[in-house]
Amino acid sequence: MWQTFEYTNQFLLCNLLYNTRDMHYKAKSVVCHERMFMDLILRVARPELFIEVGAHEAGTSLKIAQRLEHCHTVAFEADPNVFEHFRAELEKAEPLNNFQYLHTAISNRSGSVSFFKQLSNEDELFANNSLMQKPGENYSEVKVSCTTLDAHTQPDLKRSTVLRVDAEGHLFEVLEGAQETLKNTIAIYAELEDYEIWSGQKTAFEIYDLLEACGFIPVTRDVETPGQYNVFFLRRELAFTRAYRGRIALYFKELSLLNELAGRNVNI
Repeated sequence: MWQTFEYTNQFLLCNLLYNTRDMHYKAKSVVCHERMFMDLILRVARPELFIEVGAHEAGTSLKIAQRLEHCHTVAFEADPNVFEHFRAELEKAEPLNNFQYLHTAISNRSGSVSFFKQLSNEDELFANNSLMQKPGENYSEVKVSCTTLDAHTQPDLKRSTVLRVDAEGHLFEVLEGAQETLKNTIAIYAELEDYEIWSGQKTAFEIYDLLEACGFIPVTRDVETPGQYNVFFLRRELAFTRAYRGRIALYFKELSLLNELAGRNVNI
């Protein structure tokens, strides 16, 4: 199933993927894709549990907590500087009883792990520090607390769940540690890579295989860059239901327009 998804996207999005260097169109595809995701979560899926891994400022979790009072939202951020910066900001806001912002790394094991921070001005908050390292980059190393989603989410409660994961090359390990949680999961929105940006990372095809074995299929994607993008996965039995299909069709219309616009100024 995912092979068809991959082939179709390569064919339909060729201008956005390969034939334009105008990042405006690629960025617009991300905005449209995120809007589709939020619409489906708030209006259709309406989960009881929402988990954001690599949350940064936890913007998505906050929006869902504010709009879905019945949904418990948990935002995990492993970077200590990012966490402290946004924790201070969040403490100024009115508290939400259904929202948690936690300084914890998520992986396939629990304990203490190395977190790698790019060397930079101390005041700069990088969005792509990680449990993994990019070749040729200089890092400082700090130890952070780590757990699995299964250990944290109590999957035995069987709460309908949605995941959003932006783990900077560590997605496969996050999913490995969520095998029980995935049984209760409706949808996943995750950043994937076609090639190794971080040394030793698992790439998109290995993640497709893992999620296919857990009952998920890829439904939509954006074009963040040709080799790095966000994919929306649904449980196989939900992917073609009317409730999801209409909003997904609207996204495809937006994406096809962007692809057409991206190709108008390109000589092929």
